[in-house]
Amino acid sequence: CRGMSHNGARSTTLFRMEMSKIQAGYLLRALCLLQVPLAAGSMADVQTAFDTAIGLQPPNVDFRVRIPGTDSSPGNFVSALGSKPGFVSALGDGHLYLNGELFDFRSFNSPTLLEGGEFQVRDYVETISAFGSPVTRTYTLHVANNNFPDGNQPPEEAQILGWNNYTNDWIYNETNWRNIDRALHISRQHGVRLIIPIINQDYGSPTTNWVGNFNDLIRHRYNIQNYTVAQQAVDWFTDREMITSFKQIITYFLNRVNTYNGIRIGDDSTVLAFETGNEMNWGNANRTIFERPAPSNWTIEIAEHIKSLAPKTLVMDGSYSRNPSEAWEDEVLNSPHVELFSYHMYGSGDTLLYHQLQDRVKAHGKTFILGEHGFYDKAQVYESFYKTMTCAGSLVCSLRPHSENGGFVTHGEGNNIYSYHAPGFKNQTSTKFDTHEADVISLTYDASYRVLELEPPPKPVPSSPDAFLVTNGTHAGLSWRGSAWAQRYEIFGAVVQSSRFNLISQSIQDNVEAGKLFVPLDPTDPTKPIQITLPEPIPERSHSGWVDTKWCAPGSPSRCSIDVTFPKHESGSQNPLLNQAHRSIFSEGVNLAQNFYRRLLPMSPSTPESSSQFAGGWFSVRAISADGVPGGTSQSVFLRTGDLLAQRNGCTATSSGQIARAAPKALLLPPNLARQRFFLRCISLSVALKKALKLQDSAPVALLRYMSATWPLTAAPRAKATRCRIGRQVQQPLC
Repeated sequence: CRGMSHNGARSTTLFRMEMSKIQAGYLLRALCLLQVPLAAGSMADVQTAFDTAIGLQPPNVDFRVRIPGTDSSPGNFVSALGSKPGFVSALGDGHLYLNGELFDFRSFNSPTLLEGGEFQVRDYVETISAFGSPVTRTYTLHVANNNFPDGNQPPEEAQILGWNNYTNDWIYNETNWRNIDRALHISRQHGVRLIIPIINQDYGSPTTNWVGNFNDLIRHRYNIQNYTVAQQAVDWFTDREMITSFKQIITYFLNRVNTYNGIRIGDDSTVLAFETGNEMNWGNANRTIFERPAPSNWTIEIAEHIKSLAPKTLVMDGSYSRNPSEAWEDEVLNSPHVELFSYHMYGSGDTLLYHQLQDRVKAHGKTFILGEHGFYDKAQVYESFYKTMTCAGSLVCSLRPHSENGGFVTHGEGNNIYSYHAPGFKNQTSTKFDTHEADVISLTYDASYRVLELEPPPKPVPSSPDAFLVTNGTHAGLSWRGSAWAQRYEIFGAVVQSSRFNLISQSIQDNVEAGKLFVPLDPTDPTKPIQITLPEPIPERSHSGWVDTKWCAPGSPSRCSIDVTFPKHESGSQNPLLNQAHRSIFSEGVNLAQNFYRRLLPMSPSTPESSSQFAGGWFSVRAISADGVPGGTSQSVFLRTGDLLAQRNGCTATSSGQIARAAPKALLLPPNLARQRFFLRCISLSVALKKALKLQDSAPVALLRYMSATWPLTAAPRAKATRCRIGRQVQQPLC
């Protein structure tokens, strides 16, 4: 899609302390963590440490309990037409078929599907699976380039790392190829078909190189550091060495055996089509003119190679000439190796070209796909366009999933244009959400069935959300991983988990940025209704005036201003609600340093030994569909009343019935030393808590491991001595 940057979609990985039960000894560690802004890069270490440290689980705590009297069954996230085996075919009449039945589609691009974690992949797939013919288009393979002076794609986010002169082959990142395996596997489970473009176009500048492109492959292959030098020294489309090297990538990709299901990717019917690339354009030597498609010789050779490895899978020409009258060369249109031809349309004016392009493709007995479209000034353009659109498929740019940290992943394109989120929300309170969203989602959903000559069914009933506790720094609250197609959520509270849960909030939406979903809780009265104040909805904003500036290199005669500044594609890192006139549950107390609400560890209810010290409430979340049908219910989570005091006073522990308070002034010390001392104080108190409650676990072990992994011993003798002493107490080799 337009500037389909992974940076705008990738949300920071937070604590994912997915523990079903937890003893009182672990409570203190959660309270200590509340006061310390943690480095995002070390979250995985914390996860490992806590997972390793978890021991026995209280037998009397059942986190599987659902709200009594409610329907908590998961949503049926398979296409309303059912999951069907087999390869999609194009018979030459301009349509697609699956097992002899029409399989034309209207859907969305899913740019980050191949790179997200399991939760985000499932949310993506469950969303797409509800459309008539469940089809989506991913983005391209990522190429590491931050070893070059002007690169910004790190190796940990790329599938292709570089070139090995000894093996005469590419260097691959197995971890990220397994992410592709997982996306294919989950898509297959839900009957979703994927269109996968293999490599990204060079748009002429490092500034518009978001995930690595074919010019980076040139730089790796020929060891050329400078971006412009590589452009001018090697022609990607005619250089035999680069053509051969690109075919090596395709061979590796299609011969790969999926590590999740054992299916060779070239034999996987989940792939509707392999696209030769994203917006492939044979620009001139100076990359200032982009009016030619990829040359026919190159496209046919690459298509033939794909067909040799995946004979049953369709091939789509990924060319994108900026001159619609020369969109494709006749040699490619007549080639038996290419069945699908794509074009991208942005802005209302582009829709006028639709019939001209489709007619030319159909005249050659091939099938036209609108691979990307959107950014129309008004949502009504979608409605009228869908009524006249007769091509086999169209994909709006673009969809983003729920975030694993609550809320949604967001992405901006400029001119008030933002990514879409199902089922669409009419009242937007975040500036990172599109005010056209509800209409665009609904119109596309309905069109996906009408193109099959079917009446659109009700939108899906959502499955269970995943509730967890968070803090805004001063107060404990509730957040959750959202459910695909949930329009709103109800919150329930109870004093005892096995008793009746009371509805305490009946309409909370999660259309907020990743990590910004926060509902304050009062565990002293868990059945009391929650009063919520929301910001005023943002008025509808026009999309008019958008220009595809990535083609507008200095000196370019393309359809845009010559003197342009390339837009920075928004990553959603700035909290848009801080400037709102009204404060709300979504903006109050946001952690500016990390820009997310920090998670609390799961808590267990009172034990007989500590019942006099801890009380609290149980809370659960239920998803509601766009049509008001109740969906799945989350696991209930327990919040202790004592934790409110702890959150205000810093790290606390109970010892001999007394509350010991850690010195908050430690936070005023230099960052690393302050964090070490604060952690050490928390650990000391944790040892006391363990002894007071007669726990048999090693409560401080995980914190010690985390501290060891992230903050080496400093020269401060006092901190070192304290660390060594505590290490001896818990029998951990810290010195």
